[in-house]
Formats: sequence, structure tokens, C-alpha cells
Amino acid sequence: MSDSITLPLGDYSGRTYYTSIRATPSFNDPEEFAVTAHYRDRDTDDEIQIARIDTAHGYTHFDRLFRRDQPKERLDVGVWEAAEIIEENWRTYARSYERVFG
Repeated sequence: MSDSITLPLGDYSGRTYYTSIRATPSFNDPEEFAVTAHYRDRDTDDEIQIARIDTAHGYTHFDRLFRRDQPKERLDVGVWEAAEIIEENWRTYARSYERVFG
């Protein structure tokens, strides 16, 4: 079982961006988590992730999905600090993603 929530971040370049936060088993005591900045593609309705902080691969790391060849940056943060990083910087990630993928 896990807790999850999706919240709007704002609009940039004609797209509405969101953050999705998931924690397993719960927000109060997460063993694993993922915080993602994303938007919905207008044509396909697919979720396009642009940045993610998660605990996959056995450690907390930051995936800047607009920089495919970049090594994963290790972070020492919990779920709520990760959410704050994404919330404070999503426009920068959106700009960078748009420069690479249009």
C-alpha cells in the first residue's frame, strides 16, 4: 500500500505542470518515495515526466529527465524535502526540458 497525491504546479509555455508525490507505505513513514514534475501531452494524453527525485536503485537520487546522459545525482533528502525542491524549481526544469525536446 502507498500514499499518493498530485498537485498543480502552474503553467509554462502553454502546458500545465503537476507534481506527483508517492510514498510507500505512507507519507508519515516512507521506506520508498518518488516526487515527479510532469505534464500531460495534449495529443496523446500521456504523462511526460521532466524531473524526478526517488529512491529507486537503492538510494535517493535526482533524475533530470531532460539530460538523459547525466549520472544520477545522489541526494540526502526525505519525501517532503524532495517535494520542496521540485516545487521551487519546476519552471527551470520545464525550460530545460523544452530546450531539449521542444
